[in-house]
Amino acid sequence: MTAKTLYAYTLQPVPYEVSEVEQRQAQLMIWRSTNKFSKKAWMIMIALVVLSLVSAGLIIKYYSTYSTVLCWIVMIGVILFYLVKKFGLEWYAKRQISQMPVQEIKGIRLGVQPHGIAMLQKVGLQDASMTVSWKDIYEWYDLSDFILVNFKVKLPKGKGEEQQGAYILPKRMDSKNFPFTTIRKHLNETVGAAKSI
Repeated sequence: MTAKTLYAYTLQPVPYEVSEVEQRQAQLMIWRSTNKFSKKAWMIMIALVVLSLVSAGLIIKYYSTYSTVLCWIVMIGVILFYLVKKFGLEWYAKRQISQMPVQEIKGIRLGVQPHGIAMLQKVGLQDASMTVSWKDIYEWYDLSDFILVNFKVKLPKGKGEEQQGAYILPKRMDSKNFPFTTIRKHLNETVGAAKSI
């Protein structure tokens, strides 16, 4: 069995247009993926709460109001830290993302090929093409509204320099000419499972 019998590939590239709303949504998803609580942060928060409760419980036996006050200060501090990191920073990130200019993505066509994702773009009177190889992709996300693919490609005449990029592939692009099942199969085989946000 050859690769051509296993997968469906693009015979005719499909238009690749991503709206401002889709770009901002993808930026917010990327930000959310980087703003998670680490295991270390969870351990510190839990340890602070447990230690403050233990110290308040042990010291109250000897009647000390300072330990109770300190316990409540630590508890409120941990709760405030959680709320600011979880909700406050997201509000700020949304505000910043809405102020950032978005790139107009029009006049580009994409196709799925055995070696990668091919891009065709009209430059003047000629068609320019570029292929992002499956091995150039280092992470991907399979979300409800789109697939996000992050990649690094080597510059043709650079001295080992790489250019980083991303494709936001809205689910509306999923068609016979741009099959998401083929994209997912290649990404799972080459990159691994999709990362979660």
